[in-house]
Amino acid sequence: MAPKDNLFSRLQHLDQAASAERQAARRKRQQQSTGEILQTFLAYKLDHASEKMGLGLAIGDSLTLLHEPTNQWDPNAVKVFWKEQWIGYIPKDMAALIAAEVPEAATGLEAVVTGLTTTSRRDAFRLQISIPIPKASRRLRELGVTSTFAWDFDRTTGADKLRLVISCTETAFRELQELLAASYDVSKCGYSYYPAQDGRHYPWYLSLTGSSGKAPENPEQVEQLIRSLFGVPSESTRIRERQERLKELEEKQEDINKRLETSRAEERRLRREFDFNKTAWEQRTEKAQAQGDQAIELAQSVEGELGQKLDLKEQELQLALAENKALEDQLEQSTNELETLRLELDYFEQIAPAGAAGELSQSTWGGSGGVIAEQELRNRLLSGLRSVAGTARLKPRQCLELVSEELCPGHLLVLESAWSSADQAKGFEHGDQLFELLWNLATAYRDQKLTGAPDRIAGQIFGGSSYAPRESQTIESNTQARRARTFTYQGKTVEMWQHLKIGAKDSENRTIRIHFCWDEHLTQVVIGLCGKHLFNPNH
Repeated sequence: MAPKDNLFSRLQHLDQAASAERQAARRKRQQQSTGEILQTFLAYKLDHASEKMGLGLAIGDSLTLLHEPTNQWDPNAVKVFWKEQWIGYIPKDMAALIAAEVPEAATGLEAVVTGLTTTSRRDAFRLQISIPIPKASRRLRELGVTSTFAWDFDRTTGADKLRLVISCTETAFRELQELLAASYDVSKCGYSYYPAQDGRHYPWYLSLTGSSGKAPENPEQVEQLIRSLFGVPSESTRIRERQERLKELEEKQEDINKRLETSRAEERRLRREFDFNKTAWEQRTEKAQAQGDQAIELAQSVEGELGQKLDLKEQELQLALAENKALEDQLEQSTNELETLRLELDYFEQIAPAGAAGELSQSTWGGSGGVIAEQELRNRLLSGLRSVAGTARLKPRQCLELVSEELCPGHLLVLESAWSSADQAKGFEHGDQLFELLWNLATAYRDQKLTGAPDRIAGQIFGGSSYAPRESQTIESNTQARRARTFTYQGKTVEMWQHLKIGAKDSENRTIRIHFCWDEHLTQVVIGLCGKHLFNPNH
């Protein structure tokens, strides 16, 4: 180790050459990085100050920082090497930041000595380190020059000055210095080398004097001023508040203990009273249990009788409901038959005047020899065309085109909605059945309507269950279903309840619906839909 006198002279030389060396170190630092520069210092025990000063460190010297994950005290520890010699660690907060955000620290991170100062008594010195980071992360840029802000009133405070010790970045220290300089005289400031009364090391210190040249009379004003900028109380205040809080909690605990003891005494009194009355309660419980068992038996007996009577009434009700349903079905069937007969009677009365009943045998309904021959020819033509439609596997659009444009032009008015729905149902397989329905719609049904036949009578030409003059009451009263069956053409809006049907709803390739209406003015059957089953609220 070098003699102490040599150390003092070397430190004096460093102080004299500090300006030029700092400039050189700053230029070197700027050349090494265009990213961010972290500022920190070498952490060591004060007892080792003379050893550190004897190494011969100089401003501008290169340093190497290496992450030491195997450190038993701190897995984030970062060691500092000078000329391949380990000289110490960087502070804990900065080490955690570098270990997490700078991957180069795992293999060796370059740094530069940018400051070297000593105390007036030459018993401690501070080594300032600048760390160039070529590619700093956002978190590193935000936190790289920031550490936990903490401060306190120092033990050296006296009547002539108020001394503060601070732990923060240099930027925050300069801001604090400017803040306090607006109200007080900052007589001294700089690096602090001694631990405060709480044993913590604060890297910065400030000495304040008031306008009278002495220490400020009210340190609380200084604390309020610092808290207004940084929001952090002094460590002394923090400890005092913690102690006051602890005392308050102790008082609360004592109060709780008293209340707990009172509650326990009350519990013991209630337990003695409970034990005293326990026998009486048990007797009452047994008696109540016996009465309850009797009541349950009686209730079960009454419940069984009522259940039998209820089952009998339920059976009678079901029989009555079934009988009512059968009667309602008969009534509805009779009503439909009566309505049909009335329509037929009205139609016969219109086409056959009174006294000319004999002529009915020559009407369209009875038929003549010529009508029968024409009907046979039409049936043969229908049979042939249906065979062709089945063999060619015509699609719904082809069936519509064949009947409305080729075979019966002018008999059918096919709306655009019908063409569109026919295209959507192109997978329908029974083209022969669809052709037959369209053919009868354009010929026999239209002929019946031209003679004035009502819909029920005209629809009988389709036979079986292919024709429905109306929808169910559920569908006709549903808004969505009504909207789906409403069509517009030539300025008219018509609800087409009449429809022809093939197949069931759950088989789309074998199911199709034709919704239509008779337009007496155009003498045409208007088709609004020739496609899949429309919306049904029951499905």
